[in-house]
Amino acid sequence: MYHFFKVFGLICRSEINLSALIKLSESESIDFEVKLIQSLPEFQFPVLVSEEGCRYNETEFFLEIEGVAKYLVRNGKEILIKPTSEDWNSILLFFYSNCLGALLFQRDLIPFHVSGVLDPDGKVWLFAAPSQTGKSSTALKLKEKGFEIFTDDTALIYVREGKCWSIPSYPMIRVWKNTLDKQSVFQPEEATQIRSEIDKYGIFFHEHFQDIPREVKGIIFLEEEGQEIQIRKIGVMEALPLLGNNIYRGYWVEGMKKQIIQFEVLTSIIRYTNFWKAIRPKNQDSFNSFTDEIIDQILAGG
Repeated sequence: MYHFFKVFGLICRSEINLSALIKLSESESIDFEVKLIQSLPEFQFPVLVSEEGCRYNETEFFLEIEGVAKYLVRNGKEILIKPTSEDWNSILLFFYSNCLGALLFQRDLIPFHVSGVLDPDGKVWLFAAPSQTGKSSTALKLKEKGFEIFTDDTALIYVREGKCWSIPSYPMIRVWKNTLDKQSVFQPEEATQIRSEIDKYGIFFHEHFQDIPREVKGIIFLEEEGQEIQIRKIGVMEALPLLGNNIYRGYWVEGMKKQIIQFEVLTSIIRYTNFWKAIRPKNQDSFNSFTDEIIDQILAGG
């Protein structure tokens, strides 16, 4: 029995249930497949990058998480999984985070490390920042103030017909326990611990998820620094390296030979959207006032 899903605008046929994704009844058009397998095949082409538990080239990506699973992503068309445990929360965690990212690169699609919300006009504001800087916390606080969550952690960004667009990942938001305890959008029983050894939780929001491309109104780079909230619009020369630093798994670009694709995507985005830097005080619980300032100084005026 096959399951059908949609993620990053792609249609997937899977032998396993991928609960975080948007489920479809069926589809005649398939972009990639997910299969369980007893033994992973060998690489067909030379390995270009070899790291602990991971090796890859332009069209093949292997990942081993000890005591969890082995994965092989090939040609942007299939993800093979060999479980080495029965911990399906962990098996799917690395599928969502690493395997889908590798598949996008193989399909010449560049994912970005962003969260985002929809404004009342249905356009997207994206928040770019390294992990644990507050992307998800900012999105949750904005949802408390009336903005719907568009995506969490990753999205595609591209330019079409002179406008910047974004495609969301899937309707699951991941938050640390301290963020979960401070938000009022979701009930605690809606959250599931992602892995027993880390204090991070996943929450589904399928009911309010909109999986169609949306026009990007602006990209806001989040930082923690100093003792005061600072918000300012920035130009393309400052925004370009910040945007490049927020490519999801950007260290794969060279080994997968996506430098030209990366350059084309970055330079096109820079031409067709606006950028801000929003800085909140370091080591302070300031998200409420921080998001108020983001609304007043950015979102309200566009």
